Amino acid sequence: MASLRIRNLLRFSIHGTLLSSSPLRPGFSGSSRSYSVVESSKHFLLKSDDEEIFALRRKFEAAKQSFLSIPDALREMPKMNPKGIYVNKNVRLDQLQVYGFDYDYTLAHYSSDLQTLIYDLAKEYLVNEVSSDNTVLLYDYGSFPYSSCCSFQLRYPEVCTSFKYDPTFPIRGLYYDKSKGCLMKLDFFGSIEPDGCFFGRRRLSHTEIRDIYGTRHIGRDHARSLVGLMDFFCFSEACLLADIVQYFVDAKLEFDASYIYEDVIRAIDHVHRSGLVHRGILSDPHRYLVKNGKILRYLKMLRERGKKLFLLTNSPYYFVDGGMRFMLEDSLDCRDSWTELFDVVIAKANKPQFYTSEHPFRCYDTKNDTLTFTKVDEFLPDKIYYHGCLKSFLQITKWNGPEVIYFGDHLFSDLRGPSKAGWRTAAIIHELESEIQIQNEDTYRSEQAKLHIIQELLGKLHATASSSSRTTAFNSLLEELNEERQKARSKMKMMFNRSFGATFLASTGQESAFAYNIHQYADVYTSKPENFLLHSPEAWLHVPFDVKIMPHHVKVPSSLFKTG
Repeated sequence: MASLRIRNLLRFSIHGTLLSSSPLRPGFSGSSRSYSVVESSKHFLLKSDDEEIFALRRKFEAAKQSFLSIPDALREMPKMNPKGIYVNKNVRLDQLQVYGFDYDYTLAHYSSDLQTLIYDLAKEYLVNEVSSDNTVLLYDYGSFPYSSCCSFQLRYPEVCTSFKYDPTFPIRGLYYDKSKGCLMKLDFFGSIEPDGCFFGRRRLSHTEIRDIYGTRHIGRDHARSLVGLMDFFCFSEACLLADIVQYFVDAKLEFDASYIYEDVIRAIDHVHRSGLVHRGILSDPHRYLVKNGKILRYLKMLRERGKKLFLLTNSPYYFVDGGMRFMLEDSLDCRDSWTELFDVVIAKANKPQFYTSEHPFRCYDTKNDTLTFTKVDEFLPDKIYYHGCLKSFLQITKWNGPEVIYFGDHLFSDLRGPSKAGWRTAAIIHELESEIQIQNEDTYRSEQAKLHIIQELLGKLHATASSSSRTTAFNSLLEELNEERQKARSKMKMMFNRSFGATFLASTGQESAFAYNIHQYADVYTSKPENFLLHSPEAWLHVPFDVKIMPHHVKVPSSLFKTG
């Protein structure tokens, strides 16, 4: 049929004039004949298109029948390891001689109660605190540095103290728009997730997103006002931002979204810098900290293999010391100190400025809680150091970039600087375990396969006809396919988070912007540092030969469902 269709079409010029090897009879116009043949050809094309649509309809109906049960082949697909190490760039562990670690959410594991603590302390600060500190402070959350002279009175309405942290609302990797006040999830290519843009706690419709931004794709001008919420502390931050915006909307009060961002960040920064969070955690460590003997095993194994270890954290020493003592009290010999595991311990490092500044190191006197005045030109055992910079660190240690790997949870503060400095980087993403466990489930993989089938059928359907020649059969099938696609997307999304879905994936099936940043700045990523115990210290970690974008994602083939 296709060849007959092509032969018929080849008999016409682009103007519809009949082409023939025999000349026309004198005085006879070929226009009427060409018109009738063109009409005939048009009818033939419509008929052929309808046949293709009916064929797609049959495949769709067959697919829906196959959706009623999960194929055995899908159940037999290999499962991804929730505790696996996933590789973006090849890493030879035998060439690594120096291992560096962040503290919070890297060596230290926290319970979910910590987000509630941060949220409650920050909202109390917004309502009750008056700052008279006239010093200039520099904040850095995500990629937005903010400096301000802190002499102000916030005094948010008393009703804000009744706000409650909602653990079901935020995920990591969201973006807040300081100019518009929207909290959103972006995909790998910088487009707004269709159902993942909120103004306060209200989800914006597709039409509202277009009205605000003109398009789902975030251009360069809009990107300047976006702030990435990338570390594990960002959950309370994202929730508080949305709740404050929602309050102003409900109260019908005018507000500038950038002021809300600055105030919330100032509050979050205050509860960290003032020590409120640190003291809260240490006052009830059983509630907030998770004991972890495996991390001690991993650190000791590295020491026994002759590796150099260092700790580089923004937290103060007393907080790190209290946390490490608690976490390791059941594993560490009472005669030993956790600091003996490390060749260098650096606290209050002020990352990410640590990687670009030229701040000097100061030795910290743990007994008197003071900084010494002696110049630091070497790192001594059992000493604690504050501040400093990467330039001085490399000059003192003589450690070369490619032989150093640094573990951290914050893509910008922890990993971007080391990556640019030539260090190898390992991202610690705690929620990776739960997301892989969900992706391993047959119900998720079944919905994923459904989505792939529907996407394929939609692509073939759109290829059958132009918008000017869409028939009733075309529109009917298009509507049903779009409805089924939305159902599959919604089911997959709800398996992760009801508001924003998966951390690494957009509902369209593409990777998220968070996944893009992991891909950019992390050579490897895993849920916990001790997962490296599953590999030999001499192992070669390779990018999978069939890698997509994120190596922990499995693409379930639609062929597992036979559609006829």
